[in-house]
Amino acid sequence: MENKRLYDIIQDYLTNGKKSEDFVGQLIEELCGGTCEKSTTNEDKLKHIDIWWNSPKKGRLGIDVKGIKKNNRKDKEADDSIHWIEIQGVTGYKGWIFGEMDYIAFMTRKQVLFVKPCDLYGNILWNIAGKELVYKCPKECYVPYQRWGRKDIVVKVPTEDIECIAQFKLDYSLS
Repeated sequence: MENKRLYDIIQDYLTNGKKSEDFVGQLIEELCGGTCEKSTTNEDKLKHIDIWWNSPKKGRLGIDVKGIKKNNRKDKEADDSIHWIEIQGVTGYKGWIFGEMDYIAFMTRKQVLFVKPCDLYGNILWNIAGKELVYKCPKECYVPYQRWGRKDIVVKVPTEDIECIAQFKLDYSLS
């Protein structure tokens, strides 16, 4: 029963934004050293930096943490086999992928994948080339999607592709 409770706690961290940020910060400190601190509200909104990592080897690094999301809004469970990437925000301005972070930390159920935004964006551009924008949530990956009546544009990317371009990974387990 205790493992079930621990599993529920970790699931909550993975899918709840602020808790995910705390979890990643603690994991970084424990496995990589240095210290982590929360960004300011303006840094979060304008630069898309959730936490600052004072790395013992690389200095101060900005990290945007992405928890596990649903594949489709109607799904009951979150799906760590995909991640949604925002190319254009709901206001019509550049999406979070163009933030000033050094790394985007993607959560999965077993690890955190640290990716440089420029590597991710290059991968997305390559894979969406020639594809039309759609207004219905696509089942396939790498299809630019815009919610009807909104200005945002997002792209679903397979986690395995993110894992291939990750600069480093931090593993954790439920035991």
